[in-house]
Amino acid sequence: MGARLAAPTPGAAQDRLACVAGVLLSTVGLATFLLMPAFVEAIATDLHYNEQQVGIVSAVVSLGNTFSSLLAPLWIRRYSWRIATLVTVSGLLVGNVGAMFIHGLVPFIVLQGLIGLCGGSLYSLSLTILSDCRHPDRYFAYAIGAQTLYEVAGLYAGPWMMHHGGAGAVLGLFAALALLGLLLVRCVPSHGHAHPDAHRSIPAGQGLMSAPVILALLGCFLFYTNVGALWTYVERIGTAAGNSLDAVSDGLAFATAASMGGVFIAAWLGGRRGYLLPIAVSAVATVVSVVMLAGRPGVTLFTVANVIYGIAWNLSMAYQYSAVNIVDRSRRGVALAPAFHGAGAAAGPAIAALFVTATNHTGVLWVAAVTVLVSLGFFQVAFRLHAQAGRRANPT
Repeated sequence: MGARLAAPTPGAAQDRLACVAGVLLSTVGLATFLLMPAFVEAIATDLHYNEQQVGIVSAVVSLGNTFSSLLAPLWIRRYSWRIATLVTVSGLLVGNVGAMFIHGLVPFIVLQGLIGLCGGSLYSLSLTILSDCRHPDRYFAYAIGAQTLYEVAGLYAGPWMMHHGGAGAVLGLFAALALLGLLLVRCVPSHGHAHPDAHRSIPAGQGLMSAPVILALLGCFLFYTNVGALWTYVERIGTAAGNSLDAVSDGLAFATAASMGGVFIAAWLGGRRGYLLPIAVSAVATVVSVVMLAGRPGVTLFTVANVIYGIAWNLSMAYQYSAVNIVDRSRRGVALAPAFHGAGAAAGPAIAALFVTATNHTGVLWVAAVTVLVSLGFFQVAFRLHAQAGRRANPT
């Protein structure tokens, strides 16, 4: 108790500053993905990219995020965090400024790949910074809140930016966030706290490469396949139904703000109803929202559908990391979950792009509905196999 009541030390204040920097850098790293609907609308309208081309651009960003997340464990505890922050944020700045002036499809895709690589690395670093905070769960929640506020502001401002500056204005916003990241470099600690390896004995069937962990990670992958497909094309779905861009953007912004309800529900519910049930409820709610988007939804129906989808998205995310952690006794699998999410986010628009036209987005809805239900199946089997392995390890 005495330690908790002690006055903050300068070191504690510095730690809090680092945690705040981690929260803000998490938003900088995900800047493009978080505003993907507005970004896709901007490059389709201003740069005249077709539905397949915008799907490829979205997939490349997500693929870069995924690849860099897979590589992050190799360097993130070995090299200077300040240098890593400087390099990744500089890459984001160069990529976004370059994309403002280079509009050929191939070089534009290359620049988006650079943005994906740097953004994914920065996001992995920011999560690691937050994991070293004294109350990591609290700062993870702050990070989600900061990202949501950015999404809301960006979606509301999207039509205004496109009207006054086209795709260059949206890219300019991403570049401005990279400049903010440069200002935060000195707030980042040089290295993280020491985390000695425990090398504990783990029962067979409950380690990192066990079937339950692999299945849970595949569940993460398929869940984000659904997210990547719908989040890429959702604004196009709204405008193709005859709604104005302003109305669609306002509806998405409102739905994004309302999606914080999923985080609040998870925080209130905790583990009192287990972890599979909330994931299942989220999957069913996702399918309901997708069905509501079929046909030509008006602004009200479009907004309500996205409110349901956003709440389900955040609720499921709150439990997916816990699900991976539960079935993995080594406690290393959760570090790979963002990479599987990123791979799914890349696969979603790439698959959906095979089926869409400028006026028919039914294929996107099918991809979202099918993959979220299959994801639920993977989580269910993962929990069942984990329970069986536990009974074998501890026979009664």
